[in-house]
Amino acid sequence: MSFEQQPPSGPQPQSTQPGMPPQPVQESQAPDAWGWAQRAAAPIHWEETEPLEYHRLLRGAPKYRWWKPLLALVLAFFYYVTFTVVFSVIVMVPYLLLSGAEFTEDTLLSIATPDTQQPISLVITLGSVALMIPAVWLAMLSTGLTPIGRAWSVALRIRWRLLFRTVIPAFVALAVMNIVGIGVELALAAVRGDATPILEAPPIDPTVALWSAAIILLLVPIQATAEELVFRGMFMQSLGAWFGGSRAAGAVGAFLRGPWIPIVVPSLIFGFAHIYDIWGWMVVVLLALVAGWLTWRTGGLEAAISIHVVNNWIAFGLMVLAIGGETKQTESGAGPGAIIGQIVGLGLYVWWVERIFVRKGGPRTRIDLVQSRRVIPQTPVPVPPQETP
Repeated sequence: MSFEQQPPSGPQPQSTQPGMPPQPVQESQAPDAWGWAQRAAAPIHWEETEPLEYHRLLRGAPKYRWWKPLLALVLAFFYYVTFTVVFSVIVMVPYLLLSGAEFTEDTLLSIATPDTQQPISLVITLGSVALMIPAVWLAMLSTGLTPIGRAWSVALRIRWRLLFRTVIPAFVALAVMNIVGIGVELALAAVRGDATPILEAPPIDPTVALWSAAIILLLVPIQATAEELVFRGMFMQSLGAWFGGSRAAGAVGAFLRGPWIPIVVPSLIFGFAHIYDIWGWMVVVLLALVAGWLTWRTGGLEAAISIHVVNNWIAFGLMVLAIGGETKQTESGAGPGAIIGQIVGLGLYVWWVERIFVRKGGPRTRIDLVQSRRVIPQTPVPVPPQETP
């Protein structure tokens, strides 16, 4: 469907020479091999997009241009760095003054490492990640990739019902994941004849632990949502917008326009954004791949947000209780058992979310109206023959 603007009405251009009859405007005779001049002179009209899946939603922005997602990524980075610096100064300066801690590299490193026996580190790390949300919003507004709700879902908002329906499946999946992972690790240790290591828990201050638990309950949902908005939202949609406009035919074109590049590339980047060993990296990447696939399959970030929030709640909860022998984040000590547990637990979650989504019949595509200067060929109107007298 196309809605073309009407040409402006008014008098035709007149000659500026007195006494001369009006002269028609002469069109340029210069060749336009590329058609740029023709498109630039064409009136703006509105066109419906094809049904867009989540990873291609940026192509439904009213004034989408190919360079806008790239500019938005650059702006989001600079906005985030700016917000983080301001936030860190606002939080850290009062802390250093009140606590009497010295302003040294070791102090800064300690604050920048999440430790449930040092609540200020949780405020700094989780709070700074949460600032990704306004950075993305401001970048989208700055580049005209509006409404900003298209980063959440095809409904241009967070679908709260779907989000809440996926919370219980997320808890069950994480429980199964940990039970299976621990069981497999114990079985492998028995086969190898390794003695089960007894991890000595560090001393815990109950009051500090309670403060950390409160901070985790409040900030983890925002922190996890921010990471999903960036890696499964902005990165995924930017790649989907670039490759989604491919005109290649056949299997190559279908692959480029499909969701696989937008799912896989951000997942690998997400893995490298975490300081883990190879097993921990594989666990994180597998979680990101599943979150990306569910985002594409359901048309929004809700299922990815649920599994991410619950996963982080459990991980930080274990740190609060020093289960695993540490109260702070370290390199993962995962192994093959963790991978097997991840596959089983995430497989259960995918199956459950799929059933919920299919049963409720939610949309997973969207049709938008976008501005275009595409030259619309005019169909000549046949002139009836005139009768000769």
